[in-house]
Amino acid sequence: MGIEWIQHKGKKIAYIKYLGLKPEAMLDLVREATKAIIAAKSDEILSLTDISDCFVTPEFMELSKQQSAISLPHTKKAAIVGVSGVKKVLLRTLNAFAAKPRVPFDTVEEAKDWLAE
Repeated sequence: MGIEWIQHKGKKIAYIKYLGLKPEAMLDLVREATKAIIAAKSDEILSLTDISDCFVTPEFMELSKQQSAISLPHTKKAAIVGVSGVKKVLLRTLNAFAAKPRVPFDTVEEAKDWLAE
């Protein structure tokens, strides 16, 4: 798990996979992803976040808000998958503080297609 740079339809995407991570590892990944996005030295980052099969804690939400303030200015478009139930409410809360909201999708493929258009 972690962050990796993938190609989809000729576009480079930062793929941030929280899939199945424990809470402490999720906090580490938030920080790692922000550093990777900043290191890319671009304001055109396409980002795909997968929070499937993991538990979103209040600490994760708070750190995500803080780190989003740093990384989202460098992000052109942001997609997220794995959002259902309570996570939908949390996403709305996070998006309320974000200059560029994360758009939810049901599948990774749908999200990648949207990012690449």
